[in-house]
Order: sequence, then structure tokens, then C-alpha cells
Amino acid sequence: MAEDIEFQQGDLDGVMERFDHVNQWVSDFEEKYGTRPFYYGKLDRAANQGELNLIYHLRGPLFAHIYRPADEEEGAGTTLWFAIEPQLNEDEENIKEILVERLLKEAPNAPSFGSDAEFEAMLENMIARHTTVTRSPNSSMNAGTPVNRIRQSIGLGEAPLQVTEKQLERLTYTVIRDLVRSGPLEALLSDEMLEDIHAVGLRYISMDHKVFGMVTSNIRFRDRDMLERYLRAMSERIGRPVSDSKPIIDGALLDGSRINIVYSDDVSMLGSSFTIRKFAEETISIIQLIKWGTLNAEVAAYIWLGLENGMSLLVSGETASGKTTTLNAILPFIDHNVKIYSAEDTPEVKVRHRLWQRLVTRDSKNEDSRVEMFDLLKAALRSRPRYIIIGEIRGAEGATAFQAMQTGHPVIATFHASSIVKMIQRFTGDPINVPMRFFDNLNFAIFQEVVEAPGGGIARRITGIDEVIGYNKEADGVLTRGMFDWNPVRDKHYFRGMFQSHLMENKMAALMGFENKRDIYDEMARRTEALQRMADNDLVHYDDVFDILDVYYQLGWEAFSEAIDVWTPISND
Repeated sequence: MAEDIEFQQGDLDGVMERFDHVNQWVSDFEEKYGTRPFYYGKLDRAANQGELNLIYHLRGPLFAHIYRPADEEEGAGTTLWFAIEPQLNEDEENIKEILVERLLKEAPNAPSFGSDAEFEAMLENMIARHTTVTRSPNSSMNAGTPVNRIRQSIGLGEAPLQVTEKQLERLTYTVIRDLVRSGPLEALLSDEMLEDIHAVGLRYISMDHKVFGMVTSNIRFRDRDMLERYLRAMSERIGRPVSDSKPIIDGALLDGSRINIVYSDDVSMLGSSFTIRKFAEETISIIQLIKWGTLNAEVAAYIWLGLENGMSLLVSGETASGKTTTLNAILPFIDHNVKIYSAEDTPEVKVRHRLWQRLVTRDSKNEDSRVEMFDLLKAALRSRPRYIIIGEIRGAEGATAFQAMQTGHPVIATFHASSIVKMIQRFTGDPINVPMRFFDNLNFAIFQEVVEAPGGGIARRITGIDEVIGYNKEADGVLTRGMFDWNPVRDKHYFRGMFQSHLMENKMAALMGFENKRDIYDEMARRTEALQRMADNDLVHYDDVFDILDVYYQLGWEAFSEAIDVWTPISND
């Protein structure tokens, strides 16, 4: 496989010299459009400026080309995303077919592997054994040579295949891409700047891009049989097989991305479709969210106080507002010496605590073998964890979550609602049906939205935090109080709860032993300053944040404060 070589921004010639497929792509593009793209390197949010015609690096031999055609050009008004990856010619496709046959024949006797990385390394070694690198390939293997003639030219299928070094790179990439990785979607899933991937039938795949908004790719399935075979294989790999009798499934890919498949023309009239909600390979930290402006250090300090003191909370917002990202980012604020249980339909919660029990539902045609969210929550309650984390509340498990709160088990979950009023309405209506008087057990809710980023593109912002004071019998309603709000004009968060926080003064202060309950505001200010120092020192990696907070939970405040100033951050390159 090609190594990750980084080229200087603007060095398109260097990239073209190293990668034949980039060279060919740029030549063809210049011939068609009469313009030469700019090499950007690793993409950042500053790229969305001026005319868009740039190539950026994904990983290994993979690149993406963003192009926004001029008004008079074909496709004007659409931002195009082109995948640039190694391509095989007809001769190389024939060689690949022979290679795959040999690999499958050898596979039963191959050593076992414990991860995809080990599998890839084993395949690379097997491919190397079946090939010989030469300056020029076997003369009989010219373009258009049938695969059976290639077999004859190398003997009875056991002699090494003669290939050039560049051919070996292309063959190794495509074999591993198709056998281990994501096949035709590999480039899409390698782009960390893509958020949602939408494929409907045989149309070109569209994506939501973090920097450029909605973009259209040059990738599509050529025929319905190929699409359906791919979706069946993908669904089987994630353990949720799709079929005509069960055409809709939800699951998670190996990298944690969420996938929804709608299979069968009977259900999806334009052909089988799927949507992939991508997640970053590395968990986003709370400090990174502070630097991105999703929240500020003061909001984070308030959440820290709540989680350290066993408060129940919901992270709520509309679809794709970043709820799961925020939930994972705040979990290091929970005491690192306690037991945590998580219960999910799709495994998305990421916990680094030492005592973490991860529970996932199981689907089955046999009712006795089925494990539903309700079953997981009952199992969690018997184990008396400090926190129960529910990936997402959608239905009846919401009532069980509130029952868990009543028994003294703090709960953290995500939920679909854009405001505290809508959240209460959804919980108290069908199908969840939580009695309104149960809301005494929820302590606060975080609300998050997708907004237009100041420099273009999209961004996420925590737009408010509301405390739940309790159920009012006379009014037959729930009393709440806003603690934080976000000003979209200034793009700033403001604390509205100074000397008005029911939760801080009447619950947290007592738990932390403050004689004067208003000293809790000084404690929040102290934590705000510490978190801001972490952001100023660029301590944004999730592991750095967790490990520094671990110093606090193991050694106390002074050691924690000193660690912030001397900690060497993990590189995020």
C-alpha cells in the first residue's frame, strides 16, 4: 500500500510525479475544463474561499478534488466532489482476478488474524509471494489479453505474476479495498470532512461536506444487481442482514459510522438506497468543541460540575446536530473511579473509564432470542452503576430511563427535540408516555443545533441549557429555567444563571460540601479558567483531555492544575 507522504501546499507536480492516477486525473481534467487544480494538502475550514478548484489528500493513495463549475459550464450551481484513486486497466483487472483466485485458494491455510490491520498485512504478504516486481510486465500481458492467455503465459497458475512496482501498488490497493475495506465507497469513507453520504438507486452519490456543504460525487453504482449485492454484503458484515422480507435495517460500520439501508424496489421506488452518517475516527474532545465554538469553557465547566455530582441530563437536538459527538465529549467529566453502563441499539458511545460495561441490543426472528433496549436497561439497573448511558431514546425505553432516575441511577442520553417545551411534549406523549410528575428526576438538558458557520459551511452550536426545577402540581406542568443561551449574531454563549441556578445551589453545592451555597459559582469559575487554559495550550486530543482529568480524579486539583501547564500534547496531524 502507498505510504502517507505529505506534500507541500501547492506542490501538485510532486503529487503527480508520485501518483500516476493523480497525474492521469489532472491531465484529463485540464483537457476537459481548461483549468488546472490547486493542491491544498490536508483540508481545513479555511479552504472555502474564492473559486473552488482544489485537490486535497485523504490518506494513502487517495485524494479528493473539489470543483465548482463556472456559471457557463455544465453542472453550474453544483459543487462537485471527485474521488481520485488508483485505477486498473483491463490487463491489470485480469491479473487481479488471478491474484484473488490464488488468495482465496490459500486462505483456508493462512494464519488467523485478530483485526482488519492484521488481515491487510497478511494479504500484502500473500500478494508479494505471488508477484515478481520487474521493470516491465510480461510481454504477453498487454492490454486486452484474455485472462486465460495470461494464465498460459505464466504456467498453470502458480508461477509469480510479473508486474511493475507501480502495478503492484495499484493491485495491492484494489485487492485490499475490495476484500477488507469498503469497495467502491472507500474514498468516501476515507474523507473525514464528509458527514452524511446519501445514495439513492443508481444516481451519483451526494454528501454533506463540513466545509463545502452539499456536494455531488463522481461515484455511483452502474447497475442494480451490483448495488444490491454490495448492500447485502455490507449488511451481513455488520451483523444485520437485509433482504426482501426485511428491507430496512440500521447498523454501524466498523469505524463506528451509522448506516441505514432501504433495500428492495418495492420500498424504495428509485432503487435500493442507503445513508451513512460518518463519525470521526478519533473521538472529539470537549476542548476541541470549545476551540470550534460549539460551546465555551464556562458551559463546559457547568456540565463538568453536573456530571461529577451525578446529575441526569439529556443532549437534545435535531437530526445531525452533533448530539452523539457532544455526549462522547462530556463523558470524561464523570468520576473516573466509578462504574458506567451503556445501552444502545447501534454502538456509538465511547467510554475510557476503567469500569465500563457496554450493552447492545440484538435483533432476531426468534422472539426469545431478541434483546431489546428495555432488557438492557433492566440488566443495567441490577448492576448498580454510577451512570447509565443510553445512546438514543426513541420510544418506550424513555419511560424506563426515567424509572432508572427515580431509583437513584443518573442517566445520560440523546434525544430528538429542539427545545425544552418540545422535549417535554414528546416525552409525555405517545409512544414514550412518561408521566409529567417524573420530570423531577431529570436535572438538565443541553440543546444543540446545526448552524451556518461564520466562514461558510456548517457548524454545531449548543444553543441553550435548561435546568428542570420540578413538577408543579397546581399548574400540572414542569418548571424549568434557562442557564445558558447562544447569541447567533455575536456567536457567543452567555451564562444567565448567576445566583439563579436551582441545580447548582440546592444540589451540587451540598454534595460538594460548600457551607455557603453560592461558593459553587466560584468553583465553576475556577473550572472555566482551567478548561480555557487547556484550550489555550492546544490540549485538544481526546486522550490528552481524559488523562489530564484523570490526574484530577486521582491526585486532586493542584496536581491537575499543574499538569495543564506542563503536559505535552499528542500530535493531531
